[in-house]
Amino acid sequence: MKITDNGYEIAGFINKTTPSPGKEQAEKASTPLHSPPDSKGDAIVDLSETSKEVQRAKEVIESEPDIRSEKVDAIKDEVDKGAYKIDYDQTAEKMVGVFIDEFAG
Repeated sequence: MKITDNGYEIAGFINKTTPSPGKEQAEKASTPLHSPPDSKGDAIVDLSETSKEVQRAKEVIESEPDIRSEKVDAIKDEVDKGAYKIDYDQTAEKMVGVFIDEFAG
């Protein structure tokens, strides 16, 4: 390859080594994947199966309450009766586990 001030040799080299898009590629680029909807304001959305599953999972999660009221009520009753027992070993294990996770991650 010869480099000159006018740049024509470089452009010629690039054109030889880089194939230009063929007729098929040009037609694909100009052809829409779906025909537009007939009525104005409507849109066609085609979701993959994975995105549909994610949407269903999101709906299930959102339908569940953030607080398990049965469990909260049971603990409140135990506290009111003076029967609520704290498992100090389990509490300490969870605290240490959270501490380790914060420093490891």
